[in-house]
Amino acid sequence: MTDSADRNTLDRGGIAVAGLMILIAIIAIWDTLDMADSDSYVFPRAVAAAMILLSLLYILRQLIRPGAGKNDEAGIIGGSSPRRIGLVAAMVGGSLAMPWIGFMISGIVVFGAIMGLAMYDEWTPRRRWLFPLVGVVIVIGFYLLFAQLLSVPLP
Repeated sequence: MTDSADRNTLDRGGIAVAGLMILIAIIAIWDTLDMADSDSYVFPRAVAAAMILLSLLYILRQLIRPGAGKNDEAGIIGGSSPRRIGLVAAMVGGSLAMPWIGFMISGIVVFGAIMGLAMYDEWTPRRRWLFPLVGVVIVIGFYLLFAQLLSVPLP
């Protein structure tokens, strides 16, 4: 359990990661400066700008209220390493499979794998049909958003 002294200390690691995210976002923006077509640079710049804004807000929050939002590390320490590894493996595997089986199929399979890995509660009959349905709707929604609305080419 954390005491009040722990809650009032700066999250130096979080501030360092936020600083790293700002640096990565600046590099991403810099990398888009030679793109002539606005369709090519709008999305990366928007994501990079959001990264910078959110990272600055986190740093500012830590400077104003040190330790704000700092979680108890018991959940991190007591978590399941095989589930964590499975999560990363599912995302990497889905990304690698995307060029061959497409965005939608890969997305649905990865969503199902992640859902199965992350589910600690019992699978009730309602969850058995509702969760996969929501997963399919989310993947189709992302496909429509990127492929149709934003005209981002997807595999």
